[in-house]
Amino acid sequence: MATRQTVRVGRTTLGYAECGDLRGRPVLLHHGLIGNSALPDRWDVYGRGMGVRLIAVERPGYGASPPLEMGAVAEWAELAEGLMDALGVEEFDVAAISAGAPYGYALAALLPRRVRRLWVLSGLPYVHDDAIRGLYPQDSLTAWEFYRQAPLPDIAAGFAAAAPRWAQVFAELPLMLSALEEIGAHDFLGPAREAKLQVRPWGFELSQVRAPVRLWHAPADEQIPLAAVEATAALLPRAEIFEQQDPSHVPSEETVYELFRSLAAEG
Repeated sequence: MATRQTVRVGRTTLGYAECGDLRGRPVLLHHGLIGNSALPDRWDVYGRGMGVRLIAVERPGYGASPPLEMGAVAEWAELAEGLMDALGVEEFDVAAISAGAPYGYALAALLPRRVRRLWVLSGLPYVHDDAIRGLYPQDSLTAWEFYRQAPLPDIAAGFAAAAPRWAQVFAELPLMLSALEEIGAHDFLGPAREAKLQVRPWGFELSQVRAPVRLWHAPADEQIPLAAVEATAALLPRAEIFEQQDPSHVPSEETVYELFRSLAAEG
């Protein structure tokens, strides 16, 4: 079971948790738009069995990480590097789920000497690009235009208004309910900032990501069009896409197991 902790990094504090084989291959994990560093027990079991040291980090406004003003996704690289320095980890892999994907790309692009591989599960595409964002349905485009223009408190208020509906969706998922409560304790400034940064310039180009990238995505994903993921992968020098058969946006049990199996195979 992962123990959640905090560490001072530069101008802020980051929450994180470690599980799996603490002497194994280090992997820095990024949660989605609703999430924190708490993970299902099976992730710990997989990590222990396959020699993976999983380090789940909470971005600003999530879990034990207080909200922090950020001008671009690229600013995450300095914070994440500070965390890994504090943990004594030099080289590591990066994994990212859904809205965590931009932050995984940032580390691979901006910390090329430290990031060995990038693993993306149901990842958000490069939606700053007009053409890629245009592959989404109109209701998503309308939301992003609001995120681009609206003040951060207004965006946060929108997420707060949606929280009861999300709580119903997560009714049988205690880890997600707990994460939602923690985000609410930060006045929903975490997901509000992330939504705004998604459509702003990320602060780096995907062509800078030289590490190998493996993406898992369901063709029937109800939240992220596969075409947008394919267009994003085309901008990456060394990317492969693998289909998740389960149509859900949530990474399936098979996809999670394949992630750990692939990590173990890479040594």
